[in-house]
Amino acid sequence: MKKQLDIKPNKSLNHKQIILFLIITGGLIFFMGVRFVIVGAWPILIFGIVEFFILVLCTYLYFNFAKKKERIILNQEELKIQKLNDQEIEDDQSYNLHWSSLKNNKDDLTVHYAGKKNTFAKFLSPQRRLKLKKIIERYKSRLS
Repeated sequence: MKKQLDIKPNKSLNHKQIILFLIITGGLIFFMGVRFVIVGAWPILIFGIVEFFILVLCTYLYFNFAKKKERIILNQEELKIQKLNDQEIEDDQSYNLHWSSLKNNKDDLTVHYAGKKNTFAKFLSPQRRLKLKKIIERYKSRLS
């Protein structure tokens, strides 16, 4: 019995909602900046534009971060951890399911196998990491 789990970062807005947010925010910043220019405080518009471009840069970096995900594939004999960027596999590691051990650390999960360790599930909350560890261990114990 094969089991596949996809882990991806939390994302509260989709792409269209984020773009709509940027358009509304940019319009408000421009509108308020023009009002300050009319009053004579023209530097406010410059700072507003700089602030908007910083917001756009952070949104772009967030888009790139949100594309990364991890796929955990559990087979009869192996635990496979794939690190994906969009749909492209960046890293693919396989471990013997019965000879590997999982450890829940403060910021991630690690799998120990043959004296080496691999970290994964870094962007999950501590409760979700613990739940993931229990799912993998339950799957492992069912096969034994």
